[in-house]
Amino acid sequence: MKKILVLVAILAIGLGSINAQDNLRWGVTAGMNVSSLNVTGLDSRVGFHAGVKAELGLPQFTEGLYMDFGALLSLKGAKVEAGSMASFKINPYYLEIPVHIGYKYAVNDNFSLFANAGPYIAIGLFGKAKMTADGSLVDGGSKVSESENVFGDDGFKRFDLGLGLKAGIEISKKYQFSIGYDFGFIEAEELMGCKNRNLMISLGLMF
Repeated sequence: MKKILVLVAILAIGLGSINAQDNLRWGVTAGMNVSSLNVTGLDSRVGFHAGVKAELGLPQFTEGLYMDFGALLSLKGAKVEAGSMASFKINPYYLEIPVHIGYKYAVNDNFSLFANAGPYIAIGLFGKAKMTADGSLVDGGSKVSESENVFGDDGFKRFDLGLGLKAGIEISKKYQFSIGYDFGFIEAEELMGCKNRNLMISLGLMF
Protein backbone atom coordinates (compact mmCIF):
# COMPACT_ATOMS: atom_id res chain seq x y z
CA MET A 1 0.00 0.00 0.00
CA LYS A 2 2.90 2.38 0.72
CA LYS A 3 4.22 1.78 -2.81
CA ILE A 4 0.78 2.61 -4.22
CA LEU A 5 0.67 5.90 -2.29
CA VAL A 6 4.15 6.83 -3.55
CA LEU A 7 3.08 6.10 -7.12
CA VAL A 8 -0.08 8.17 -6.68
CA ALA A 9 1.99 11.09 -5.36
CA ILE A 10 4.43 10.86 -8.29
CA LEU A 11 1.53 10.67 -10.72
CA ALA A 12 -0.12 13.69 -9.13
CA ILE A 13 3.07 15.76 -9.37
CA GLY A 14 3.65 14.74 -12.97
CA LEU A 15 0.11 15.38 -14.08
CA GLY A 16 0.00 18.66 -12.20
CA SER A 17 2.58 20.06 -14.63
CA ILE A 18 0.41 19.17 -17.64
CA ASN A 19 -1.93 22.04 -18.49
CA ALA A 20 -2.29 22.70 -14.76
CA GLN A 21 -3.35 26.30 -15.26
CA ASP A 22 -6.29 25.26 -17.46
CA ASN A 23 -7.36 22.10 -15.64
CA LEU A 24 -6.73 22.79 -11.95
CA ARG A 25 -9.55 24.13 -9.75
CA TRP A 26 -9.47 25.01 -6.06
CA GLY A 27 -12.27 25.12 -3.54
CA VAL A 28 -13.37 24.80 0.06
CA THR A 29 -15.51 22.09 1.60
CA ALA A 30 -17.20 21.38 4.92
CA GLY A 31 -19.82 19.06 6.29
CA MET A 32 -20.95 16.47 8.80
CA ASN A 33 -19.30 13.22 9.85
CA VAL A 34 -21.19 10.23 11.20
CA SER A 35 -18.27 8.18 12.44
CA SER A 36 -17.87 4.89 14.25
CA LEU A 37 -15.41 2.13 15.09
CA ASN A 38 -16.00 -1.41 13.89
CA VAL A 39 -16.39 -2.79 17.42
CA THR A 40 -19.59 -4.21 18.89
CA GLY A 41 -20.99 -2.05 21.67
CA LEU A 42 -19.72 1.29 20.36
CA ASP A 43 -22.24 3.62 18.74
CA SER A 44 -21.67 6.14 15.95
CA ARG A 45 -21.23 9.80 16.79
CA VAL A 46 -21.67 13.06 14.89
CA GLY A 47 -18.61 15.14 14.07
CA PHE A 48 -17.52 17.46 11.28
CA HIS A 49 -14.94 18.01 8.57
CA ALA A 50 -13.70 21.23 6.95
CA GLY A 51 -10.85 22.21 4.68
CA VAL A 52 -9.64 22.87 1.16
CA LYS A 53 -9.80 20.74 -1.97
CA ALA A 54 -8.55 20.73 -5.55
CA GLU A 55 -9.58 19.05 -8.77
CA LEU A 56 -7.16 18.36 -11.63
CA GLY A 57 -8.86 17.58 -14.93
CA LEU A 58 -7.31 14.79 -17.01
CA PRO A 59 -8.71 15.36 -20.52
CA GLN A 60 -5.52 13.92 -22.01
CA PHE A 61 -6.85 10.51 -20.93
CA THR A 62 -10.60 10.96 -21.37
CA GLU A 63 -13.07 13.80 -21.03
CA GLY A 64 -14.60 13.90 -17.55
CA LEU A 65 -11.74 12.11 -15.79
CA TYR A 66 -10.12 14.01 -12.93
CA MET A 67 -8.09 13.74 -9.73
CA ASP A 68 -9.58 14.98 -6.46
CA PHE A 69 -7.32 16.11 -3.59
CA GLY A 70 -8.07 17.53 -0.17
CA ALA A 71 -6.71 18.55 3.21
CA LEU A 72 -9.36 18.30 5.92
CA LEU A 73 -9.64 18.74 9.65
CA SER A 74 -11.92 15.84 10.59
CA LEU A 75 -13.50 14.89 13.93
CA LYS A 76 -14.21 11.16 14.07
CA GLY A 77 -14.60 8.66 16.93
CA ALA A 78 -17.43 6.80 18.64
CA LYS A 79 -19.49 6.82 21.83
CA VAL A 80 -21.33 4.72 24.39
CA GLU A 81 -24.34 6.15 26.24
CA ALA A 82 -26.40 4.72 29.07
CA GLY A 83 -28.93 7.50 29.51
CA SER A 84 -28.24 9.74 32.51
CA MET A 85 -26.16 7.07 34.23
CA ALA A 86 -22.99 7.15 32.16
CA SER A 87 -21.46 8.07 28.82
CA PHE A 88 -18.13 7.57 27.06
CA LYS A 89 -17.00 9.53 24.00
CA ILE A 90 -13.87 9.23 21.86
CA ASN A 91 -13.05 12.51 20.09
CA PRO A 92 -10.01 12.18 17.80
CA TYR A 93 -9.23 15.07 15.44
CA TYR A 94 -7.33 14.13 12.28
CA LEU A 95 -5.66 15.92 9.41
CA GLU A 96 -7.00 13.83 6.53
CA ILE A 97 -5.61 13.91 2.98
CA PRO A 98 -7.66 12.05 0.34
CA VAL A 99 -6.30 11.43 -3.16
CA HIS A 100 -9.09 10.16 -5.41
CA ILE A 101 -9.62 9.43 -9.09
CA GLY A 102 -13.06 10.40 -10.34
CA TYR A 103 -15.34 10.87 -13.31
CA LYS A 104 -17.69 13.80 -13.88
CA TYR A 105 -20.62 13.58 -16.29
CA ALA A 106 -22.14 16.85 -17.51
CA VAL A 107 -25.91 16.44 -17.87
CA ASN A 108 -26.05 20.02 -19.18
CA ASP A 109 -24.08 23.26 -18.82
CA ASN A 110 -25.27 23.81 -15.25
CA PHE A 111 -25.62 20.32 -13.78
CA SER A 112 -23.13 17.45 -13.44
CA LEU A 113 -22.93 14.11 -11.69
CA PHE A 114 -19.64 12.86 -10.28
CA ALA A 115 -18.11 9.94 -8.41
CA ASN A 116 -14.59 9.29 -7.19
CA ALA A 117 -12.63 6.82 -5.10
CA GLY A 118 -9.12 6.36 -3.78
CA PRO A 119 -6.88 6.19 -0.73
CA TYR A 120 -6.63 8.60 2.14
CA ILE A 121 -4.00 9.12 4.80
CA ALA A 122 -4.74 10.75 8.15
CA ILE A 123 -2.58 12.05 10.98
CA GLY A 124 -4.00 12.28 14.49
CA LEU A 125 -3.61 15.82 15.81
CA PHE A 126 -5.34 16.01 19.19
CA GLY A 127 -8.48 14.96 21.03
CA LYS A 128 -9.88 13.61 24.28
CA ALA A 129 -11.53 10.42 25.45
CA LYS A 130 -14.18 11.51 27.97
CA MET A 131 -16.13 9.51 30.52
CA THR A 132 -18.95 10.78 32.74
CA ALA A 133 -20.95 8.77 35.25
CA ASP A 134 -23.54 9.21 37.95
CA GLY A 135 -21.61 9.36 41.23
CA SER A 136 -24.04 6.98 42.90
CA LEU A 137 -22.73 4.23 40.63
CA VAL A 138 -19.17 4.78 41.84
CA ASP A 139 -19.02 6.03 45.43
CA GLY A 140 -22.42 7.54 46.11
CA GLY A 141 -21.10 11.02 45.49
CA SER A 142 -21.69 13.64 42.83
CA LYS A 143 -21.24 13.26 39.09
CA VAL A 144 -17.87 11.84 38.02
CA SER A 145 -16.08 13.14 34.92
CA GLU A 146 -12.71 12.01 33.56
CA SER A 147 -10.81 12.70 30.34
CA GLU A 148 -7.45 11.83 28.80
CA ASN A 149 -5.53 12.33 25.58
CA VAL A 150 -7.00 10.01 22.95
CA PHE A 151 -3.56 9.79 21.27
CA GLY A 152 -1.67 9.00 24.48
CA ASP A 153 0.94 6.28 24.93
CA ASP A 154 -1.73 3.60 25.41
CA GLY A 155 -4.35 5.28 23.22
CA PHE A 156 -5.05 5.60 19.51
CA LYS A 157 -2.35 5.44 16.84
CA ARG A 158 -1.72 8.78 15.17
CA PHE A 159 -1.45 7.35 11.63
CA ASP A 160 -4.46 6.07 9.73
CA LEU A 161 -4.81 4.81 6.16
CA GLY A 162 -7.89 3.74 4.26
CA LEU A 163 -10.12 3.87 1.20
CA GLY A 164 -12.69 6.55 0.46
CA LEU A 165 -15.69 6.51 -1.89
CA LYS A 166 -17.74 9.56 -2.87
CA ALA A 167 -20.62 10.53 -5.18
CA GLY A 168 -22.45 13.78 -5.69
CA ILE A 169 -23.73 16.57 -7.88
CA GLU A 170 -22.29 19.88 -9.07
CA ILE A 171 -24.44 22.91 -9.91
CA SER A 172 -23.32 25.80 -12.12
CA LYS A 173 -19.76 24.39 -12.14
CA LYS A 174 -19.39 25.88 -8.66
CA TYR A 175 -21.56 24.33 -5.94
CA GLN A 176 -21.11 20.69 -4.90
CA PHE A 177 -23.10 18.34 -2.69
CA SER A 178 -21.67 14.89 -2.00
CA ILE A 179 -21.96 11.81 0.19
CA GLY A 180 -18.93 9.67 0.90
CA TYR A 181 -17.69 6.85 3.09
CA ASP A 182 -14.21 6.10 4.44
CA PHE A 183 -13.03 2.61 5.39
CA GLY A 184 -9.97 2.62 7.67
CA PHE A 185 -7.50 -0.22 7.05
CA ILE A 186 -5.29 0.23 10.11
CA GLU A 187 -6.25 -0.70 13.66
CA ALA A 188 -6.68 2.66 15.37
CA GLU A 189 -6.33 1.00 18.77
CA GLU A 190 -4.64 -2.37 19.26
CA LEU A 191 -6.44 -3.63 22.38
CA MET A 192 -9.91 -3.55 20.80
CA GLY A 193 -8.62 -3.96 17.24
CA CYS A 194 -10.93 -1.17 16.06
CA LYS A 195 -10.77 0.59 12.70
CA ASN A 196 -12.23 3.94 11.69
CA ARG A 197 -15.46 4.12 9.69
CA ASN A 198 -16.88 7.46 8.58
CA LEU A 199 -19.90 8.64 6.60
CA MET A 200 -19.38 12.15 5.20
CA ILE A 201 -22.04 14.58 3.95
CA SER A 202 -20.30 17.55 2.33
CA LEU A 203 -20.95 20.91 0.73
CA GLY A 204 -18.27 22.39 -1.51
CA LEU A 205 -17.62 25.70 -3.24
CA MET A 206 -15.26 25.69 -6.23
CA PHE A 207 -13.48 28.82 -7.43
